Amino acid sequence: MRSARTERIDALRRLLPACVTEAQGQDGQLRPAVDFDLLRQELSEQLVDGPAERYQLTWPGKRAAMQLANEPCAKTLRPCPDESVRLETTKNLFIEGDNLDALKLLQETYLGRVKAIYIDPPYNTGKDFIYSDKFAMSKKEWRELAGERADDGRLIANPDSSGRYHSRWLSMMWPRLKLARNLLARNGVIFISIDDHEQHNLRKLMDEIFGAVNFIAMFVRKVATSPRMDAKHVATEQDYVLMYAKEIDELDVNQLLAENFDTYKLSDEHVSHRGKYKLNKLDRGSIGGDEKMRYPITAPDGSEIKPRGEYLWRWGKAKVEWGIQNDYIVFRQSRGGWNVYFKQYQFVDNNLQPIQRSNLPRTIITEGFNNELATREIQEMFGGRFFNYPKPVRLVEHLLRLSTSPTGSTHLPGQSSDASDREGDIVMDFFAGSGTTGHAAMKLNAEDGGNRRFILVQLPEKCGEKTEAFKAGFKTIADIAKERLRRAANMLAQQSGKSEPERDTGFRVLKIGDSNFQDCRRLPHECQQEDLIQLADNLRPNRQPLDLLFETMLDLGIDLTLPIHTQTIQKKPVFFLADNQVIACFDPGLTEEFAQALTPYKPRRLVFRDGGFASDAVRINIGQLFQQISPSTRLTII
Repeated sequence: MRSARTERIDALRRLLPACVTEAQGQDGQLRPAVDFDLLRQELSEQLVDGPAERYQLTWPGKRAAMQLANEPCAKTLRPCPDESVRLETTKNLFIEGDNLDALKLLQETYLGRVKAIYIDPPYNTGKDFIYSDKFAMSKKEWRELAGERADDGRLIANPDSSGRYHSRWLSMMWPRLKLARNLLARNGVIFISIDDHEQHNLRKLMDEIFGAVNFIAMFVRKVATSPRMDAKHVATEQDYVLMYAKEIDELDVNQLLAENFDTYKLSDEHVSHRGKYKLNKLDRGSIGGDEKMRYPITAPDGSEIKPRGEYLWRWGKAKVEWGIQNDYIVFRQSRGGWNVYFKQYQFVDNNLQPIQRSNLPRTIITEGFNNELATREIQEMFGGRFFNYPKPVRLVEHLLRLSTSPTGSTHLPGQSSDASDREGDIVMDFFAGSGTTGHAAMKLNAEDGGNRRFILVQLPEKCGEKTEAFKAGFKTIADIAKERLRRAANMLAQQSGKSEPERDTGFRVLKIGDSNFQDCRRLPHECQQEDLIQLADNLRPNRQPLDLLFETMLDLGIDLTLPIHTQTIQKKPVFFLADNQVIACFDPGLTEEFAQALTPYKPRRLVFRDGGFASDAVRINIGQLFQQISPSTRLTII
């Protein structure tokens, strides 16, 4: 019988898997235990350290990486209407900036709402990478932390091929994966592309952050049609896609329709109701066994065919006769004589009712998922080779087909598992690169009529001046990704024969920047008389009302993709979000008459600027006005 202690540890493992480890008892047996140092760290913004010996993954700089994940972000998201596509109505987001900041900014709004995450992080090739956070160390700093000293106390050499790069890579990934887990729904899943350099460390890192029990699979992907023969020792042909669940008991991996596999290629006159088929030899049954299954079958030329060697027929006499009459049996002649095959169709039609067959996903991903295909996709869209190792759309589409539903399958916080009013599944990629994940989500929606939404995050990494992308007019990787999404939307529209895409292929571009509001917090000794006038208005210069709207949405945890409608009321622009659920106006000089004009809408939340009222008396009167006419309206002053 399970003890109460075991139940509590299991509950903690589901919530904070990193805090459950292994410890050796007095009897010498290993058993689950709570890492109280890590538990205190999870509940504190300060570092907690402890000397207890325990099973764990560690490296120089890990404590700083853990602290970085807990530090607040003082930045915001600023909309860029000129770069967006259908900003007012789209449910998709493209965030430009450091993904660590983006993940922190999205914590409150999208906590537990993301169904699937796919990332293709920078592979650790022994060179410095773009995401060098403040915990990234010099060789000297790393040696001091790692304790690399000779017997005489001098620091020993640390070549570039050593663990310094493992530590920096792990420190870069740890806080991002930690924050990403928070965003996943209970039945959510994460996929991570990785190569041989760090796949062993990534597996341990994921076991710590997500819990080893939530490991699903390690997919092996053939990256090229032919191996690279310029390798030093062995020609590597594969990389990997690691798959973990948020809570494995909640996860339901979609089986794949057989038509999605290349094995079903052959067609005949029955294709309209049986689908395509593949051929299987009839005599590949068990060796030995019932001799009745070694009966002769009459070939088209009248000769008799028997199973090879000691094999048996898979089908009995009656079924073979039925198969011949109904065109399920195929005879083919070779030098060695006749071979007998049976057709395995995509559909089963026992009563002429097509039933789609499905297959479990396989861990080996081979045909049609290689990098050459991805390179051609980019070249066809842009006319140049902009990326060295892009991922093919088909790969991400395959992963999203496994993990998402056309009509939404996300288990939201506080929602029962069988809830029917689900929102569209949110797909996220915070190493967006060329925008493959967004392209794949749009393409999959076009194929199955789905309503998946995407959130992409990409650093505005500059394109080198000698690259084809720069010569084509693209300054950053983010610029390429945004343009790819636009062109992919146009391609999908053309393929459907429509002037506009039938599904949502727009996206709101949000750029990470400083807050729109000045930091007005001052200690008495820090204040000067002249500062008080400058702090009377807490807005930074050159900020637009739309900037304030999105920061307000972010601060209040409001979905950043709610439909936005702008209306002029008494010569002031007013924002209406999602059928008047939220109404906001950031203009100055607000009066009681203006507020009176808003009362018929009875919004759930009403947002004004702190310095937007004509006077303090007006501010008080507006509050009292809504308490009387619309008591359910919550007044928010920013």
